[in-house]
Amino acid sequence: MPTFYEGGPVDTVEQTVGPDEYAAAYYTAQSAVSPIRTKWVRAGICLSAAIVIASLIPFYRARFFTCWGPACGIVLALALAFLFFFIQPDDIRRWAAELYRSNRLLALPQKIEIFRDSVVIQSGCEKILEYWTDFSRCIETPSAFVVTGGRERDLLIIKKQGLTNERIEKISAHLAGAFASRYLKSGR
Repeated sequence: MPTFYEGGPVDTVEQTVGPDEYAAAYYTAQSAVSPIRTKWVRAGICLSAAIVIASLIPFYRARFFTCWGPACGIVLALALAFLFFFIQPDDIRRWAAELYRSNRLLALPQKIEIFRDSVVIQSGCEKILEYWTDFSRCIETPSAFVVTGGRERDLLIIKKQGLTNERIEKISAHLAGAFASRYLKSGR
């Protein structure tokens, strides 16, 4: 029996996740772990460092004949801001797509049964039972529900594609109740 409590599944979703969907969900999950992991915060910290260094140029010029030190610091801070904002997100997505391609089980069609206290993930090769308490967080994006931190499956993706608005609202309400303060709604 997949659930301790009475009743059948809240909903059943049949889907196949592609590498781009997996990469986007992985990036969303990584960004939701902590605010410091978002590209906006990292780039903002680097831009703030560049501004602070630039404000110290008059003090530096009064003590030394050149201002190469602060100029190099500003260039380095701006380069890091560019790296964190534009390059690193693509690298994380590319790495997640490689991770997806390296695990053939992720590409199999899945049947996901959402129960009151658990989820059952079935494919042609495996059947996984996970309880909602085993997961660390649930992020709802416009295209999917991304559940992270499980015992068997670290990243569970429930795509919204092909679901009616009523089913999406039903799953959203159920996951919001199951995860409580660990449920985030993302606009990405």
